[in-house]
Amino acid sequence: MTFTTSPPALQGKIALVTGSSRGIGRGIAIELARNGADVIVNYRVNAEAANQTLSEISAIGRKAIALQANIGDAEDVGTLFRNIRKQFGGIDILVLNAATGRRSKTTQLPSKVFNLVMSTNLYGTWLCVKEAVPMMRERNGGRIVVITTTAAFRVLNDYSSLAVSKAAIDSLVKYLAVELAPENIIVNAVAPGAVLTDGLRYWMSQEEIDRWIARTPMKRMVRPNEVGNLVAFLCSDEAAMICGQIIAIDGGYFIPAV
Repeated sequence: MTFTTSPPALQGKIALVTGSSRGIGRGIAIELARNGADVIVNYRVNAEAANQTLSEISAIGRKAIALQANIGDAEDVGTLFRNIRKQFGGIDILVLNAATGRRSKTTQLPSKVFNLVMSTNLYGTWLCVKEAVPMMRERNGGRIVVITTTAAFRVLNDYSSLAVSKAAIDSLVKYLAVELAPENIIVNAVAPGAVLTDGLRYWMSQEEIDRWIARTPMKRMVRPNEVGNLVAFLCSDEAAMICGQIIAIDGGYFIPAV
């Protein structure tokens, strides 16, 4: 008996994942590669971590390169996309994961930090989309997925710097989705809850982690590869009619309790 297998869902696609040297971004980059995509790994400062992501993608058998850029800087973003055009000709998939933030009471957040968060998270998203869309038009379509947060629609103590920027991005996603869908450029957002990464303790104490897990119906935190699996699905043809959505992945944490 002969068995045949379908090609990977993203075979032949070129994907850019911003902020993919580690954590959630690395998980997304690896899962896109597992599904057949070649991946541009973007990082801001940690070249060593970016190279680790490249090694894991290469082990899967997909092509990957690392490109440094601060996505909140227009000149950096322009250079990033010129390099992508030179090396790949364009992209089919844009995943906007790079972000920054600081825990603080809203009125105690320094102006400098607020401006940095907005320039990286919101302005950086807009910059990358503006550069990516012409490339996607040349390829008769594409997929854009923005990584946002459940804190954008439920208040968490001291998370306003991140949450406010991501709430603005959620609105941007809906506008982009409506404007770009007729060109087969499909835009969605994924909103993780707490994700088990090396950087988690930057945001949460052990006591907060324990409380989060206890409240979560699944009794654990989300893993980076699970965010990656959802992103890969949204980038596939099977998800072609999912458009303009903000999809939470949090193990049920924000389901209202009775």
